[in-house]
Amino acid sequence: GIPTKIKYIIQTKGRPPTFLLFCNTDELPLSYIRYLTRNFQETFKMYGMEVRLAVKKSTSENPFLTRNKPMAATGVGGWAGRQKRMIAALKKTGKPLEKGVRRRRQKYKK
Repeated sequence: GIPTKIKYIIQTKGRPPTFLLFCNTDELPLSYIRYLTRNFQETFKMYGMEVRLAVKKSTSENPFLTRNKPMAATGVGGWAGRQKRMIAALKKTGKPLEKGVRRRRQKYKK
């Protein structure tokens, strides 16, 4: 048969602790579910507490990877933002920003 692979696990409820396992198959062997249940109880010190495990077949892709391109430093504090601030300061004052000095927010007077 196909070897079982657990891709990721999420906790869906707190009482009783319920976990949803996303695997490459629809079902897991009962012995493996008992093993996982006992392992959860020992690892998280939930002795005597019922731990519920539900199994769901996952898609071939990771749902948390929604980006098609690698993450780049393009945010407010990223390379592109730094370049924009430096150009704006150069246009405004005629000299570039000092390196290593952070700008502070200015309080507006009414």
